Amino acid sequence: MKLKKLITAMAVTLSVFAFTGVLANAENDVVSVTVDNEAVEFDQNPVIIEGHTLVPVRAVFEKAGATVTWDQPTQTATITKDDYVVTIKYGESYLYKNGQPIALEQPADVINNRTMIPVRAIAEAMDFAVTWDGHHSLILVSTTGKPYRAFAFLKTGFRTLEDQAELFSNGSALQDIDLDGDGRKESVAFSSSHDVLSDPTPVLEIDGIDYTAGLGSITSAYSMAVVDIDAKDGKKEIVITENGDTLTARFYRYENGILKVLAKDNVPSTVSYASKLMLSGTGYIISDLTGACFTDIMVTGCVYRLDTDASVGLYRMSKIESIFGRNLYNTYPDSMLYNVIYTRSYQAGTYRDMTDVGVINASDIKEFKLIDGYRDETDPRYIELYIELPNGEKAVITPYQT
Repeated sequence: MKLKKLITAMAVTLSVFAFTGVLANAENDVVSVTVDNEAVEFDQNPVIIEGHTLVPVRAVFEKAGATVTWDQPTQTATITKDDYVVTIKYGESYLYKNGQPIALEQPADVINNRTMIPVRAIAEAMDFAVTWDGHHSLILVSTTGKPYRAFAFLKTGFRTLEDQAELFSNGSALQDIDLDGDGRKESVAFSSSHDVLSDPTPVLEIDGIDYTAGLGSITSAYSMAVVDIDAKDGKKEIVITENGDTLTARFYRYENGILKVLAKDNVPSTVSYASKLMLSGTGYIISDLTGACFTDIMVTGCVYRLDTDASVGLYRMSKIESIFGRNLYNTYPDSMLYNVIYTRSYQAGTYRDMTDVGVINASDIKEFKLIDGYRDETDPRYIELYIELPNGEKAVITPYQT
């Protein structure tokens, strides 16, 4: 456990080195902060001092569920949460986490009666993860220690299915977990299978009962996850993903001893994706195959949303026209594929059925300028981006479909 915490702390520390000196390139002058996808409201905005961003202690940590007290005689702020006790003293270049000193890159300051500390200290104080979205001057704080991926257009943090899950397995797993929110943990067993129909091994067992038949028409089982897609509804979802070049996720709920398929008009809810399924804590699912997304940059396209009737529906996102002329940047390695057509001219909406096209991996596109684009008004999954690459080449990229 100590080794795990040390590795987490090292990763967090490395991830926030990028904060120093990058703020001068941000598009916005005002730095904003989210904690677990929720915006932090400040009565004293973050400030930049000698190239370091300082944020108010109380606003950020209280949003994270911590208690913050201030001792005026000693000019010391004390932050407590779970097993953490952190003290920060005005003017000092150290904070103390459970009595152990940690150096600050900039001394703690007091501005308008608010104690201010460097962004990196947020991560180091309680092993939180901090991600910097430099294109929107946005700081994404995750209290779980698992960093959010920074989307340059969407001011919300998303995590992979694996990171979001309370239980995830792509092999075999046995764990006690409260599936239906009644306070009692069920015994859950999962075994992956390439051929559910011929494999006698149960794919899913709950309290010793085989629920494989309740999974419906799945023919294989690649992975299982137990997630809380919408933290506000008090219900958890079971996600079973099928094998294949294109992974297909299906969604279920366990209630009153019954495994229910999430469906709309008797059609089971499914999401297809290439390598990663992204979720947020506010009820949205993003597919990195049928959503029009450039790695960490959700420019437009569609989302799959958990609806009030417990089905997963497909919805259109923002207007592509609002970001024409912007420079977009790849900030996270991904295996997402795109159709690519190199051309010096662009005719909107004419590239869907082209067969003589190339394929490009998102990891090979480090940045581009979005010149023009198109989205299908009847199909939110389809989008065209007309882009200019740093070497001056121009191309149309569209979502790759297998």
